[in-house]
Amino acid sequence: MARRARETPKLQQLEAACRTRGVPLTIQRRVILETLAERDDHPTADDIWEAVRVRMPDVSRTTAYRALDTLVRLGLAVRICHPGSSVRFDAKTRRHHHLVCVRCERIVDIDVPALDKLALPTDKSFAITDYSVHFRGLCAACRRARGQQKEES
Repeated sequence: MARRARETPKLQQLEAACRTRGVPLTIQRRVILETLAERDDHPTADDIWEAVRVRMPDVSRTTAYRALDTLVRLGLAVRICHPGSSVRFDAKTRRHHHLVCVRCERIVDIDVPALDKLALPTDKSFAITDYSVHFRGLCAACRRARGQQKEES
C-alpha cells in the first residue's frame, strides 16, 4: 500500500493504460516515464536513456527507445518534431504550444489560450485530430551570444 501512496499520477496512468491495453508494466517503462515526467526540457531519446542509466546502468538504448514509443502509443507522452532536430519527447500530453530556438534548438512550452481556439482547416482527404503551434526564433541566451559576437567583430 505504501508504494501506491508515492506513485505519481503519471505512473498511475501508466499502470491503468498497461492493464487496459494488455501491455506488460515493466520497471524500465516506469523509470523512463518517471524520468521524462521530471523534465521540462523536451529531451531526446538519448537524453532520456542517459538519465535512466544513472538509475538502471544495464538498460539498453534500444529498450529506452522502445519504451518511449510505447509511452507515446499509450498516450502518456508525445513526440515533438521540428525540422533540423532530433525528435524530442514530452510527458505533457494536453494540447500546448512551443517556442523553438533556431540556433540551439531549445524548446520551451508556452500557454496561449487563443491558440487552442484556432479554426482548423477542413479537408475531406485529411482528418485533423490534434495540433500544436511552434514559433521559431532566437531564445534569450542565443540573442545575447549573437549580440556579443557582433560587438567582437
